[in-house]
Amino acid sequence: MLRNTIALGDSEAILRTLPSGSIDLVFTSPPYYNAKPEYADYITYEEYLLKIRKIIQAVHHVLAEGRFFVINVAPVLIRRANRNEASRRIAVPFDIHRLFIEEGYDFIDDIIWEKPEGAGWATSRGRRFAADRSPLQYKPTPVTEYILVYRKHTDKLIDWNIRAHPEPELVKASRIEENYERTNIWRITPAHDKRHPAVFPLELAERVISYYSFKKDVVLDPFAGIGTVGRAAVRLDRRFVLIEREKQYVEVIRHEAKSWLGHKAKHILTINCSPIDISDTLF
Repeated sequence: MLRNTIALGDSEAILRTLPSGSIDLVFTSPPYYNAKPEYADYITYEEYLLKIRKIIQAVHHVLAEGRFFVINVAPVLIRRANRNEASRRIAVPFDIHRLFIEEGYDFIDDIIWEKPEGAGWATSRGRRFAADRSPLQYKPTPVTEYILVYRKHTDKLIDWNIRAHPEPELVKASRIEENYERTNIWRITPAHDKRHPAVFPLELAERVISYYSFKKDVVLDPFAGIGTVGRAAVRLDRRFVLIEREKQYVEVIRHEAKSWLGHKAKHILTINCSPIDISDTLF
C-alpha cells in the first residue's frame, strides 16, 4: 500500500515505477497549452495533446479497477501576435475527452466550475464588444472551467467498488454530509498564490476527493504544482502521491507538508528529492 509520496520529475516516467492498481483516485489540472508565456513548453498543440495522452496511458496502469480520473481543464485563448491576426480559442476539453475514451476510460460526468461574476473581465475578449456592441464581435467573458469525470473501464458496476471494499467501516465513515452539491454547477471562488501562476482552489480539490474516494484512499496528482491536492487529501484523511517536474514547486510542497502532517511528515516517501527534515520545525 502506497504511503504519502512527493516525487520530482516527469510524471510519465515516475508513474511507470508505481505498482499496478495502487492509486484510488486521480485529480489534476494539467498545464495550460501556451496560454501565457510561462506555459509555452510545447511547439505544437498536437505535441501537447500527445503528452497528455501519455500521462492518461500511464495512469491507466496504476489506477485501480473501476476508480476515477477527474481532470480540471478549460479552453485556452491564444492571443494574436499583431493587429492583423485573429486570436484563437482552442477547445481543449473536447480534445482531451477523446483521449480518455480512446485510452480505456468511460465518461461519467461533466461538472461546470463557475467563478464569481466579473472574474476574468480585465483580460476578457468581451471588452471590444462592450465598447460598441457591434454584431459579430460578441464574445462572452469566460467564467467557467470543466471538471470532467472518467472511470477506468470495467464491466463491474460502481456498486461493486463499494461492496468489495475490504474495510466496510471506512466506507461508512466516508459518507457525504447532507449539504452536498446537488447539481453539476459548482460555484467556487478562484484561488491565487504568488508562488505559482495557476493554482486551483482547495475547496475544489476537497469536493472532488470527498465525492470520488474513501478515507485512507490514495489520491494522485501527476501535475501537482504546489500541492493543493495533497493538502486536501490530508485534511480528508486520504494519502497522496504528488508528482511535479519543477524543482521550485516541489520545494514548496516539501515545506508545506510539514504543516499538513506535523511530525508524520518525516515518513513521506520522497523520489528524486531530499527526505523531509522536521528537526528545525516547531509544531
